[in-house]
Amino acid sequence: MIEALAEADRLDLDEVEYTLYDYINPEILMLLANDAGNTWEFTFAVANHEVTITSDGRLFVDGVLCRTDLTLQQPSPTRARSY
Repeated sequence: MIEALAEADRLDLDEVEYTLYDYINPEILMLLANDAGNTWEFTFAVANHEVTITSDGRLFVDGVLCRTDLTLQQPSPTRARSY
């Protein structure tokens, strides 16, 4: 997700100065990832962007499809590039 946000801001990944922890509780992503078999969509705001992830692995930033193979993983408290 952070890679897509960096691209939207035309930044290199190491120039991103925030983490998802600054905007959402990553526990919600794990709850959604564990909701196997159900269809869902989750939208939240990050650094002046609207991010949407879907149960089928799609990632949108500001309504633009950025990825179709998103896999939610256990969050890490390290810098943004860990996501």
